[in-house]
Amino acid sequence: MIKKILAFFLPMLFFIFSTPYIYSGDPPSSRMEVKNSERYFLRLRSMRIKEPNNAELSYELGNYHFSLKSYDEAIKEYRRTLKIKPEHDYAKWFLSKALMAKGYNEEAFWLVRDLIIKHKNRPELYEYAGEILIKLDQINTAKEYFAKSEELLYNKKDGEISVKSLTKPNMGGWEKYFF
Repeated sequence: MIKKILAFFLPMLFFIFSTPYIYSGDPPSSRMEVKNSERYFLRLRSMRIKEPNNAELSYELGNYHFSLKSYDEAIKEYRRTLKIKPEHDYAKWFLSKALMAKGYNEEAFWLVRDLIIKHKNRPELYEYAGEILIKLDQINTAKEYFAKSEELLYNKKDGEISVKSLTKPNMGGWEKYFF
């Protein structure tokens, strides 16, 4: 009888006492939920001090600042990431988002333009570039970028009429900016 009770309670006790260490706040990737953000930030900073040439740590610090809407710090971290690893696409993407949030639209556009050169078949890049160009009052050029985005998304060539369907319900959504 005592063996059955111990067989049940021993694993339960082990599980209960080991659970707090599972969610200890160590830095995960930026796509995971962080329970203790202050500890996460401090750990990232201390890890970067130990490895100053690690681009991923600077990128994660940039993501941390970006999530707090601390765009000046995020811009510094993303630039540090790109200094260490110039081909880091995600750092370029988020740097352009942070720059756009601060009003540096022209620099944000050129970063997105670099990404478009590298990834020609990504419609979200063309759409984002079009949004930036609208803020820069370059409407005709923005139309071209939106048309390219729609062509990639829906296989619609320039000048064709958008056909609404169940599989493509948002077709032609960019035209609200101009018509």
